[in-house]
Amino acid sequence: MSRNISQLLSPESPELDDKHFALLGHYAKQLGRAPKAIRFATTSGERRSHKKGHGMEMLELRAYQASDDLRHIDWRVTARTGQAHTRLYAQENDHQRLLLLDLSSSAYFGTRHSFISTRFIQLAGLIAWRSKQQGDTLSYRLCYGSENHASNKVGTLPILLSQLKDASNLKHRMNDTSDSSIWSNTPVTRKSHSKDVIILTDKQSWNDGDEAELMQLAKHNSVHWIQIIDSNVYNLPAGQYQMADSQGIKQVNISKQGLNEARLDFLTQNKKLHEKLTTLGIRHQTFDITESPEKLARFLLSQGALR
Repeated sequence: MSRNISQLLSPESPELDDKHFALLGHYAKQLGRAPKAIRFATTSGERRSHKKGHGMEMLELRAYQASDDLRHIDWRVTARTGQAHTRLYAQENDHQRLLLLDLSSSAYFGTRHSFISTRFIQLAGLIAWRSKQQGDTLSYRLCYGSENHASNKVGTLPILLSQLKDASNLKHRMNDTSDSSIWSNTPVTRKSHSKDVIILTDKQSWNDGDEAELMQLAKHNSVHWIQIIDSNVYNLPAGQYQMADSQGIKQVNISKQGLNEARLDFLTQNKKLHEKLTTLGIRHQTFDITESPEKLARFLLSQGALR
């Protein structure tokens, strides 16, 4: 077992094979059961509840619409707010999840254990396996290099795992052509409602149009943003290094002052990212690459993003 744990934390290669994805399936089974968690928040301030009604689980409380069932009007909230509100329900076993994985060329880098891209892909693999094992519906979109894959069909686990294996290939850091955010311009997000959305990305910025779509996504879904960093990069000894990016391999001179400036810039940008996501009602969590993918999956389990 200890050897398997080591393989999970520090795989032999950042390019993952079928054997490694099978190992992820084993660990997905060992995650245990999710504790009860608050899983959904709406703009009206009400939270998703596990309280049953009409044999269903309540998903959301929102302003009444003409097509709503009159039996589901919440008269207490209606009286308090002066506006008719209705409760939306779903079958208790109807757990729908949307996985969004977006890797830049910078993610194919790491100073310890493995690459940031590898850790993201491992976590995506655990999410895929866990969703299958729990009988949950999983839609996804993957963006890496020049590749863009999406599906909202049931029974696509083998295809998704194959695409994740391809995403771990280092050739993709040389073909970073993505110019829009992963949640924009795609049917899997435009039609998303009352889902647990998990965003895995190393990117920290987006344009105004993408922000409007992200706001809509967060309005109708429970969104979790997972960020993975390699904090050791700011502790590297000063000197000359070979770095590979989408333009190829080049020599880079790194000074102690430059590292300190880069660290401060990252902390500033990351604080802005956290504040912006919090304002949108998105749960943002940063992990270091030294933490195992199993720990990251257990965090999502504790937040109700997995079950």
